[in-house]
Amino acid sequence: MTSSVISPGHHLYAGPDGTWRYAAPGDRFVRVGGPDGLLRDAQQILHGVRDSAGADDQLRRVLDGFRDRGLVAPRNRTLPRTVRTIHVDGDNVVAALVAELLRPHGDVTTGLVDEGVVTHSDVLISCAGWLPDARWVAVDGWCRASGTAWHRLHFEGVSSVLGPMYVPGETASYVEVRGRRLAASGVAAELVAHWVYLDGTDPQPPVPWPDAAGASILAGLMARDVLSYLAGDPVPSTDRQLVVDLATAEISHHPVLPLPAVAV
Repeated sequence: MTSSVISPGHHLYAGPDGTWRYAAPGDRFVRVGGPDGLLRDAQQILHGVRDSAGADDQLRRVLDGFRDRGLVAPRNRTLPRTVRTIHVDGDNVVAALVAELLRPHGDVTTGLVDEGVVTHSDVLISCAGWLPDARWVAVDGWCRASGTAWHRLHFEGVSSVLGPMYVPGETASYVEVRGRRLAASGVAAELVAHWVYLDGTDPQPPVPWPDAAGASILAGLMARDVLSYLAGDPVPSTDRQLVVDLATAEISHHPVLPLPAVAV
């Protein structure tokens, strides 16, 4: 039996009549038979109240049965609990809130990023203004070389662009996202020219940094992804870039998969 959590949208509980059941997406309710104490132990494990390490054979069989019914979302990654070194890059309101949200969960450092910082971090979070393309290409290489996970934020117009979060060996890196965008664009040369301008020193318009309420939304989305990664759970925004328009409360999801490996 592997370490597991309850699947999204499910809930295992004892109803008003004392009968156990689970709720599933789509208003589905399924009654579950079994000893009350056994099901209560299963509930505590699946909802994260206690660990499954001490489960006996009977409880393991119950949990395996729930897994067969889709009630269990297996954790897809195991990280040592001591691996929680997080670096937040950015001197702005969103970076400050991300660091504040994550500080109770790990060793959080802040400041500029270089290869040494990336190498010694388990997770890097970059909160930029306009897209710093050249710098992020360099950071991408450091993260891929050291196996450091990387989440990102930048602005395009009045929209905030989040991720997709790079999970080594699993999701698209910045260079892969960049490559897919250029390949899909009919004006790739204009895109590159825009990024060169944003990387340059010519005067640029001010970044539309959100107020504290808007910043908390962006910081919360990034922090949630990072905490899931550190817990070994699926990252909520896996393989998707989120474009957040705080003025309309709209969040657009853009799928971005890693580039296929090419045999040489």
